[in-house]
Amino acid sequence: MKAAVLRGPETIKTEIVDDPVVPDDGIVIRVKACGICGSDLHVYKAGEDVGTIFGHEFSGDVAEVGKNVSGIEVGERVTAVGFRPCGKCFWCLRGKFHRCSNMELTGYQLPGAMAEYVSIPTAIPGRTVFTLPDTMTYEDGATVEPLSVSLFSIRRAPIKETDTVAVLGLGVIGLNAILVLKSMGVSRILTSGRRPPRLEAAETCGADLVVDAAKEDGLAAIMEATGGLGVDCVVECAGSPDTFDQAVEMVKGGGSVLLVGVFEKPLTWDPQKVLAKNISLIGCLGGNFPGAIKLISSGQANTRPFVTHRFSLDEAAEAFRVQHKDLSAIKVMIIP
Repeated sequence: MKAAVLRGPETIKTEIVDDPVVPDDGIVIRVKACGICGSDLHVYKAGEDVGTIFGHEFSGDVAEVGKNVSGIEVGERVTAVGFRPCGKCFWCLRGKFHRCSNMELTGYQLPGAMAEYVSIPTAIPGRTVFTLPDTMTYEDGATVEPLSVSLFSIRRAPIKETDTVAVLGLGVIGLNAILVLKSMGVSRILTSGRRPPRLEAAETCGADLVVDAAKEDGLAAIMEATGGLGVDCVVECAGSPDTFDQAVEMVKGGGSVLLVGVFEKPLTWDPQKVLAKNISLIGCLGGNFPGAIKLISSGQANTRPFVTHRFSLDEAAEAFRVQHKDLSAIKVMIIP
């Protein structure tokens, strides 16, 4: 089969690789759509894990079903999350395989969905494999994973409808965060980001304030908009030292900062303000696939406008270049 393979820093090549063999406890999916994630770009830029086949935001048709799998049929339209626990660590020995300390993930340690087929090692309906409603397209299905991350993250904080919430960073996770907050009825959503298409998308999503961080100070603008009081919760989706510092500054005493963005380097920061303001710093790593599917299928979250570019597998190198460097790109989709 064809697959997009990492061959060095910012180097993707479309190659012929072996078809996946269906695991006894898993399935093989024929990929119909796969998105490029910001976390993919971190590895892509470094180029250290040569041989990686990216792709964890995807959907497709079930092509093969392992002999130990029940409740999943060939031909079903699905999205999925793929992982393989080690079976030996503290968590695995206690049956909490989803917390495995040495977990292998599809799209990183395991071959991902930027290929014609992808293997899901453990297939459990409703837990690792999720059926797509007829109203959802394959591209909709490939946007479930990033929306699920935003949904999971925001539910980590005690956010109320009457709260004012700031979203820093307007990549797909930040834009999805706005959709989730709107679905919850949050009264005021203030945002800060860069790139005109993403700023426009934030307005379309319903943000009450959209600050162009390339032209003005996001912290100053949000503090001014709140009369100097700050916000009840900050959803930090940029993963930069500057936005982390801004988040700590702009959140009210007793408020929460959700750390959602991927930081490429360790932070150097002063914990004194966190202590003095009794701020809760909440790490967010997880997803809620059923909830995300419900939001999309019900019309509460429209992720379609985020897909700005589409490429074939043969064009995977260009797809990554566009996602990385083209200022007009929000979400680039590969269609095998």
